[in-house]
Amino acid sequence: MKKVIKYIIFIIIFIVIFNMLTLLFVRKGNGYGTDVLNFYSQDRNSIDILFLGSSHAYSAFNPYLIEDETGLNGYNFSTQQQPIWITYYYLKEALKYQQPKYVVLEVHMAIVGNQEYALEQVNRDAIDKMRISTNKINAINSSVEKEDRVYYYFNIMKYHYRYKELNSSDFKTVFLNYSIDNKGYTPLDETDYIFNKNSIKYSDEIDKIYDKNELYLNEIVKLTKENNIKLIFVKTPTIYNEEEYKKLNYLKEYAKGNNILFFDYISNIDCLNLENNDFYDSGHLNKNGSQIFSLEFSWQLNNIIDDENREIK
Repeated sequence: MKKVIKYIIFIIIFIVIFNMLTLLFVRKGNGYGTDVLNFYSQDRNSIDILFLGSSHAYSAFNPYLIEDETGLNGYNFSTQQQPIWITYYYLKEALKYQQPKYVVLEVHMAIVGNQEYALEQVNRDAIDKMRISTNKINAINSSVEKEDRVYYYFNIMKYHYRYKELNSSDFKTVFLNYSIDNKGYTPLDETDYIFNKNSIKYSDEIDKIYDKNELYLNEIVKLTKENNIKLIFVKTPTIYNEEEYKKLNYLKEYAKGNNILFFDYISNIDCLNLENNDFYDSGHLNKNGSQIFSLEFSWQLNNIIDDENREIK
């Protein structure tokens, strides 16, 4: 028994040290979208509304402003070009620690994503700092080609060379739980870009989305229903070509068939009263545009809350 206990203690110490070294060496976030470590630092069951998606989400939904307008504490659990399958595993990860009433999915990547695997940088930003678990392993298996997965299971193999460039931020992350505290929201600067809504190519036709995207959308819908969460689809204002708009139409039909609210701010862009200079580029709002968007979204969300309260009464 003494030997068994010694082995168990050794294994526990090894795992703790290994995890600390892994976190020390891993490349730290660039401040765009959520820092996963910051999500883990949120008080348990404190998040009422969870936003998921890509940069179209983290540049548009301002959780601070939305909380002021609705009273709902929010978190933008979004990363750059976040594939729908990573969105699914992010939702599963979130539900370990939170019980949100609402999940808002910005659907851009369900429309434009059409490849089996995303770029390494996209995967790294989303996966590297997730806590090790079966969920993380499944996220890796769904996101990374088989021959590269070991470098995600043990990402110290990828980043061990960083020992020469470690800085105070790396050590504060490990020993002081330092993270980028922005609730996942990243306001974008003003640019010279002028948004022309007449460039949007509308269509009445429907074109199916990529099979893998629909597979994981089905899983997201199932997971929210199992946890009694109201799922809302949103498409933030973006210039789409005809093929993209056809896929948007497909998602609107998909939402209708699954009894999901869909806020389409491409087809209904005029309701936002945005100016042409409220955009960072053709797909992202700047800080001022985000404020206008978040206020309008909050107004619509308050209508949903009011309707639910009336039903309860």
